Amino acid sequence: MTPPKAVSAPRDPATSSISVTAEESLETRARKALVDWLTKEHPAPGQPVPVREFARRLGMSRTPVRSAVGRLYERGLLAYDPVAGFTVAIPSLSSIYELFELRLMLESHALRLFGERTDRQPPARLRELVDEADVLARESVEDHTRYIEFRENDGRFHRAMVELGGLPRLLELHDDLHLSIHVTRTGMEAPITASRLNTAVSEHRAVVDALERGDRSTARDLLEAHILRVRDQTIAFLARPTI
Repeated sequence: MTPPKAVSAPRDPATSSISVTAEESLETRARKALVDWLTKEHPAPGQPVPVREFARRLGMSRTPVRSAVGRLYERGLLAYDPVAGFTVAIPSLSSIYELFELRLMLESHALRLFGERTDRQPPARLRELVDEADVLARESVEDHTRYIEFRENDGRFHRAMVELGGLPRLLELHDDLHLSIHVTRTGMEAPITASRLNTAVSEHRAVVDALERGDRSTARDLLEAHILRVRDQTIAFLARPTI
């Protein structure tokens, strides 16, 4: 059974543009709130989406919230159950694999493009991100609440890799993909350990080291190896037997 589709009432041409803008603004607010819920509050896969509660909390009707839910459903971040309604999607191993393959394609291609631009140098911000990640890794092991900041740093680093490619639309695709990966993995990652986090930081640092010494081909190889390792680690963790 497919989820019901919202039916829009005919619009008055005189107020059409104003109404559309207002509705889009409300839907945007609702979508942001839903994404924050998915990425920060860690709802369990299969958990129903509290549409009524979101509408109450945001001070709006359920219509824009339902529209926002529908958008996230189309992207595969939410699922639909005939009894429970919209729920948090339960990720499959095949979907995780596909998301990481797309990530590999985008980031590797961006570094290939950067490698062709010998007139450009890697920004100092890359080194700053690695240094920040090193600090956050240590703090996250002591205080797991800091891990959110570590993940955000990781996202900024990988986004910076795509920025090196110099193609705005490629960056837009990566932003969209990053959200899908982030939501899919939220609450379903391997335990926070010094070994795991330090390995990620070391791999990021190796990429930056190669870029700074002008070895862009090696930087690309190192980035690809890093993404594939994280992919395999994620899939192995999700595929583990549960009691």
